[in-house]
Amino acid sequence: MIALILLLLFLAAGAVFLYWLLISTEGAYLGPRAVAFIYDWGASTYDQVKEFDVIEDAWDLSLPLQRALKGVERPLILDVGTGTGRLPLALLRRLDFDGHIVGLDISLKMLQEARRKTAGHDDTITLIWKDALALPFPDTTFDAVSCVEALEFMANPRLGLREMARVLLPGGTLLVTNRVGFDALVMPGRTFSGERLKELLAALSFTSVEIKRWQAYYDLVWAKREGSLFPEERSKELQKILCCPRCLEPSVMLASAGLRCDSCGLLYSVEKGVLCLERPVRA
Repeated sequence: MIALILLLLFLAAGAVFLYWLLISTEGAYLGPRAVAFIYDWGASTYDQVKEFDVIEDAWDLSLPLQRALKGVERPLILDVGTGTGRLPLALLRRLDFDGHIVGLDISLKMLQEARRKTAGHDDTITLIWKDALALPFPDTTFDAVSCVEALEFMANPRLGLREMARVLLPGGTLLVTNRVGFDALVMPGRTFSGERLKELLAALSFTSVEIKRWQAYYDLVWAKREGSLFPEERSKELQKILCCPRCLEPSVMLASAGLRCDSCGLLYSVEKGVLCLERPVRA
């Protein structure tokens, strides 16, 4: 009898652990491949599960982001962990948006869903399959960088923040979310207290940090990088700002089958409208 009870307790504990490992934390502690697999598996039903509110996204995300970029001609925006295109779509719904969005994610299937949903906007949004801990862009490239509901799923959130700061122009805007409350307790090492987050951002030369509660279990964090935006004549053409993920040289040129790096010869394909920098085709 005691053996049976112990077995049942063991099975119950195992079930709770697996639920935490695969559902509550969405594979975050198993590494980026596990996260990508889980999101690939659920990509087709992700939006139905999340039930995004278009009006709330406009009020809380796209409208304040556009206000932060007021006066910037053709702003270049990087959305890290873009998923099925939540933030890009919020921006595209605004008729006065005249910039370009680069959406980057570790899940290819989620990006393909984003491409399907943004059909007809190929000139406005570029989707890239790539791990966010090694962003394929030179320093000081983007006018704004966002990361909504994705930071805690990165293998190293601190490195993720450093990468986002690296590619952001001086004077540029950062928008990130930070999980709080009970949800933060079940993800140790992947979330931050408000004070700790302010310290990390200050160390990365961010000023005017504003944190407010958002959607019950997230903080919405807005910050400005110290300095002034560069003159508008800098290049905003994708083929001139991409770096090869392998050799890190900014020498990737457009090719008919995707992108080719002149330095190391790697070719990166485009699959269903998504640039696949996570998997080179050949050397």
